[in-house]
Amino acid sequence: MTRSDMLAINRRWPHRGGTLEALLTATPEDQPCPAPAADEIVARVEAVSICSSDIKIVRMGASHPLFADAAADIDTVLGHEVCLRVVAVGAQQAARFHPGQRLGLQPALRVAGKRRIIGMDLPGGFAQLLRLGPDALDGYVMDVPDTLPAAAIALLEPYGCVERAWRPNARTALQPGGRALIVSAEGSEGFDLADVPDWAEITCVGPAPAWLADRPARLVDTLEQLALAGESFDDILALGSVTAQCLTRLCALMANGALLLQARSDAAQGLSQLDPARIHYDQLAFLGTRERRIETAFEPVRQRYDARPGGVVLVHGAGGAMGRIHVHRLLQLEDGPATIIASSRKGKRLADLTADFGDLAARAGKRLVVTDTDSLADTVARLAPQGLSDAVVVAPDPGAVRQAAGWLGHGGLLAVFAGFPYGERLSIDLSRVALDGLRLTGSTGCSLADMEYVLARVSSGQLDLSANIAAVGGLDALPQALKAVADGSVSGKIVIYPQRPDLPLAPADGWTVAREAGLTG
Repeated sequence: MTRSDMLAINRRWPHRGGTLEALLTATPEDQPCPAPAADEIVARVEAVSICSSDIKIVRMGASHPLFADAAADIDTVLGHEVCLRVVAVGAQQAARFHPGQRLGLQPALRVAGKRRIIGMDLPGGFAQLLRLGPDALDGYVMDVPDTLPAAAIALLEPYGCVERAWRPNARTALQPGGRALIVSAEGSEGFDLADVPDWAEITCVGPAPAWLADRPARLVDTLEQLALAGESFDDILALGSVTAQCLTRLCALMANGALLLQARSDAAQGLSQLDPARIHYDQLAFLGTRERRIETAFEPVRQRYDARPGGVVLVHGAGGAMGRIHVHRLLQLEDGPATIIASSRKGKRLADLTADFGDLAARAGKRLVVTDTDSLADTVARLAPQGLSDAVVVAPDPGAVRQAAGWLGHGGLLAVFAGFPYGERLSIDLSRVALDGLRLTGSTGCSLADMEYVLARVSSGQLDLSANIAAVGGLDALPQALKAVADGSVSGKIVIYPQRPDLPLAPADGWTVAREAGLTG
């Protein structure tokens, strides 16, 4: 590389698949950063926030669900929650970008139909400079104002992810052109579908329902045949007294983005088994009805995604940064719940929740109840004797998800926010989806629109992100910061300023543009 080709020296912290302990004892690399190609830009990383996912990525390595489409060898730079400042622009991007422009980034890309994530399988923000090509620049960046701290801009992505968890994040209707599986058990003849989608392929286990009329359908004797053939389906309709074991098998046959619809009038005996990672990562939809008309499963009352107004909601695992964001959102949600129960296993985190959000709850006219996990069952029984209206589980523990599901009342919503490795098992009564309107949702990542929504609330003064900025430091303090996140010794977010590598890690309270002066460039 000639001197004229080199833009600057880029200090960055690579991750090549080693252990967390190895990363904590490593040192950053200084590498030459070439000038951008014609279709690229190079941006300065003004601030990058540490996500608990960064720790999970290191610990899980190539087995992490989001590495499913990546190469086996890991060689990347972590850090996906960033604030960027453009420093150089390729000729083909000059009409849209210019040096000095400030950008926010939504890091979860779709490239040729595959998931690619900046800060995971693509180099991210634990670096001084970040190169973005056309895949990222076309629909994944947004202009952001100079009036907000870079730290707040970096937090738009995690706040956007929390926003996404409470918005429609899975399919809400049957899919014409998809593959359908219809399972008919005893009592199935009592249910009717008036508007049959134009499915590309229909498979039936049990008698084909009369409402299929003359639609061609493949008849199969057992679900085991489909599982052995490795088949998956976009729409699965379970009609009548389908057993809990059958529901377990149907969940395993759901394609990514699939919908499982139950129409039944009685409860399944026992619990079904479901992989919680599939709820979180694969956008699975669960709907149901006990009415004769199957279409009633799609009525708005059975499609709720946000917290119930005036209800009692549990944030299970509220002590970590993402759990705190859920608490923060619910406290400031217009027409939101009346009571928020925030649970955590760590004593200091419990105290910090009360200290950081108690006054906000009082101003919002909400009741914030902070409790440790040992007292949680008694707290839920006392505050929600008819069952919780909503629960979001931030802790990656199938037992916590199962516990929260059992506490939900009629029509309760369970949001699986924590990321799990594929292959774990969640025991749950899925027949409740049809019988009493149980909502079961999950999400990962966010959209640019979610981040823009959060930015609008921050810019208008409706949302103050500084309450969740717990500490700041320079790039060379990254190991210490990662260890603090891994140990849970810091409540809230830690923000790294790559342009000030020597900045020591220190607590931050009431972080502002003025306090950030001199750290971003």
